[in-house]
Amino acid sequence: MEGRPVRLDAAKPRALLALLLLNRNHVVATDRLVEELWGEAAPARATKTLQVYVSQLRKAIGSERLVTRAPGYELRVEDEELDLDRFERLAAEARERLTAHEPAEAKRLLDEALGLWRGPALREFRTEPFADGAASRLDELWLAAQEDALEADVEVGRHADALPELEALVAQHPLRERPRELLMVALYRSGRQADALDLYRRTRELYVEELGIEPGPALQELERAVLRQDPSLRAPLRPPPPAATRVAERSRRPLALGAALVALAVAGIAVALAVRGGGGGATTTAAANPAPALRAFVFKVENFLRQSREGRQEAKQTIGAALGCALTPRTAAARLERVQRNRQSLLQQIAALAVPDDARALRAADLLQKAGSASIRADGIYQDWLAAQKRCPRRSLPPAGASAADARATRLKKQFLAAFDPLALRFRQRVWRDTEF
Repeated sequence: MEGRPVRLDAAKPRALLALLLLNRNHVVATDRLVEELWGEAAPARATKTLQVYVSQLRKAIGSERLVTRAPGYELRVEDEELDLDRFERLAAEARERLTAHEPAEAKRLLDEALGLWRGPALREFRTEPFADGAASRLDELWLAAQEDALEADVEVGRHADALPELEALVAQHPLRERPRELLMVALYRSGRQADALDLYRRTRELYVEELGIEPGPALQELERAVLRQDPSLRAPLRPPPPAATRVAERSRRPLALGAALVALAVAGIAVALAVRGGGGGATTTAAANPAPALRAFVFKVENFLRQSREGRQEAKQTIGAALGCALTPRTAAARLERVQRNRQSLLQQIAALAVPDDARALRAADLLQKAGSASIRADGIYQDWLAAQKRCPRRSLPPAGASAADARATRLKKQFLAAFDPLALRFRQRVWRDTEF
């Protein structure tokens, strides 16, 4: 208090504060807080435990900040007290400046905004049920601001200075079009027309191979503009001097550093919700310039997990509906059979995936196949059991072997994630939970 940070040693009270900060000045229902903090693993006395955590927070930050309002609680935060609010305001103003063709002022605002960010969004809370969607939103905000800042550099004539960062950004986010557009312009303005056209060619090959689509209209038009040496692509005659308030040369630090300090500076409390970089130090050169084969492997596994998530959710919902008598056993068994066919197809894709000569990638690929097979076998037990039922199995015992099969699949999925998550984080991809795929 009184300008000093207040420590919250326990993980769950910190997670509760993070969740309330993300929903600041809005009432968050008790039921939602329980769900977001514990998910399906909520203890029997979760509501009582939540009340204890609320009491601990009130002692730390003041009861006038955290108030009880039906059907839950509200954390009150004033304007400009939260760094995230300041960041969003500065980024929005900067975007307006870019639209108004005032790139120098936009750059000043963006440097101030990006100076508030410190690391992967909600890094401490990535395993909490509430963090996934919020972290993705924060990461997207940071990335859009980085792109805006680089556009401002290019537009004021500092295109040569922006090249290294743009190349790194394209390597880290190969499927995003905007960094590729900016890099093409920067290359052209640096007298590298052939390199700009080669970048477009490689972009088209990547999009066709990975996504089965052509580059978007903006990239296609940019290629045509480069071919005809359109005057609109010319660089400004004289770049203005760097703004006096510029934070730090971003080219002197990895792009992995610099995103989301969400801190409550209320009554002297600073609670870091996200630390881009944190105590982990600078990103290595290998992370900034990853091996193409390893990056492709990670992206393809991520795509598999996204597709697998749909099957996992449908299987879970189908089994739950059958046990609750919302579906007949026959209908549920038919749905599970369809899900199983799709998941078998995905598993075959993983089996055929080219795995780079990297110890973690090899282990992750092996464990993913084992986990997928175990999960399919576990659901198959339910499918066969439901197919044999004549009526709603509400009062029936679970099928024999189901618990052991579920436990084995969960164990293998956790082992897979232990191997794969470091790779996903290295390439700034989504971190998964074993219940999601």
